[in-house]
Amino acid sequence: MKTILLFFIASVTTSTFAQQTFFENIKAKGENPVYIEYPGVGIDNEGKQSINLSQERVGQYNEPQEVIVKLLNHEGIDSGIAIIDKNDNDEKGSQYIADFTKNRQTFTGFPNTYIVYEKVFNEGYVAIGNYIFFIDHFNSRTEFGDIRRVYVLKGTTPDGEATSKTNKKKKGFGKFLNKAKNIALNNSAGPDPRKAPEYKALSQENVRKMVSDYLTAMREKQIAYTLTSKDEADLATMQKEADAYSKYIKDKNNAYWQSPEGQKTLRGWKLADEHKASCLETAESCGSPFH
Repeated sequence: MKTILLFFIASVTTSTFAQQTFFENIKAKGENPVYIEYPGVGIDNEGKQSINLSQERVGQYNEPQEVIVKLLNHEGIDSGIAIIDKNDNDEKGSQYIADFTKNRQTFTGFPNTYIVYEKVFNEGYVAIGNYIFFIDHFNSRTEFGDIRRVYVLKGTTPDGEATSKTNKKKKGFGKFLNKAKNIALNNSAGPDPRKAPEYKALSQENVRKMVSDYLTAMREKQIAYTLTSKDEADLATMQKEADAYSKYIKDKNNAYWQSPEGQKTLRGWKLADEHKASCLETAESCGSPFH
């Protein structure tokens, strides 16, 4: 009886964890958590899952970048994330911003958001456990294309836990041997990123199944949920800000095109188009309106 009870508790805990919303997941990691960025998950020549790494040359892997994931907030409402280079802890220097109030993102399943969706390019972010996936092309709310980037919570180990422990630096002859081994096997004096616990943890996951199962479970949750008046008010608040931002961008662009500099640019484009229409060279070879 005791064994059955423990198994039941473990099952409930796992299920609850797996169905966290996007923002619940990030918040559970603490303020501005640090992640390791990997350039996607693919399939190798043998049809097996492959965790991509950037390379300077064949066999020489670059050390993955560390980033900070910062939650964005508008009037007390979670509005998106900023992914920031850890060495440049400033939102203005963000590598990527996904923000509802910038009128490019929507939240699939809001308020139980499970995809921070970029509607212009049909791509978005999904957070599961210690991972954030950036997915290119959604065929539906549960079917998806390529996984272009993966962020693994720093300290994640193959047993699924995250630890703040760091390995002590090797000293003396042991350090020398480790460096020599890296040069021989990885053609690099730096550490082999394939040996990092975060890489090993991600490698042992069936990533596409993990994402598919999560999207399916959250889609069912979305179907069963009815928006409350507060949910609708929160969406309206964010959309109002998004509309204001769009107007700001439109007004700024219009002001530029009406300026002397903008008018000069438009005249140049018009002359180039007129030239190409009458140019004896092909469109591919005609690269200048002045020849």
